[in-house]
Amino acid sequence: MKRTIIFCAIAFLACTIDVDAQNCNQGKKLAEKTWEKWGPWKPNITLIPFKNEVKKIKGYWNWIANNGGATIGPRFLEVDGGNENGNIAGQTKRTFVTPPSFNNTMTITINKYGGRAETGVVICSHGRNGVTRQLKSYTFPNSRNGSVKKFTLSGVKGKIISVAMKNRSIGNKFKYKINAK
Repeated sequence: MKRTIIFCAIAFLACTIDVDAQNCNQGKKLAEKTWEKWGPWKPNITLIPFKNEVKKIKGYWNWIANNGGATIGPRFLEVDGGNENGNIAGQTKRTFVTPPSFNNTMTITINKYGGRAETGVVICSHGRNGVTRQLKSYTFPNSRNGSVKKFTLSGVKGKIISVAMKNRSIGNKFKYKINAK
């Protein structure tokens, strides 16, 4: 009886906790580690050696976590690298981090193709100087209807972009595809 009361109390507290949209801290630590590894931003570097370096990091990342559902922490999102997809279970979050951008603009596309969870999205930029800015936020509504949302970001040259998504539902899933161009 005691266990049942304690379990119900914990479940009640879990259901009543306010689940605001996440902030820019989800990808901040990985962005800082990336800046430590790559050093100062060099916009005059050519794209080929840069992509080769990104491939090494991506290979190492995938070797550790396979960028899948069991991955702890942010996932790598390659610009012009195709879609990453997955699903976010109730009350959990998923964060993607790009390498520094070579262009001043970037488009992030998120396609909700399944599930019915209300899900918050926050997109942030992380500069080499440690400045983090929230660029966009959006909430996918609780519905079974699929939807596609495009976020056009400007002023992102030389910055790492993080995309944090949090499922605000308790029992619903959010199935998505995401890409950066």
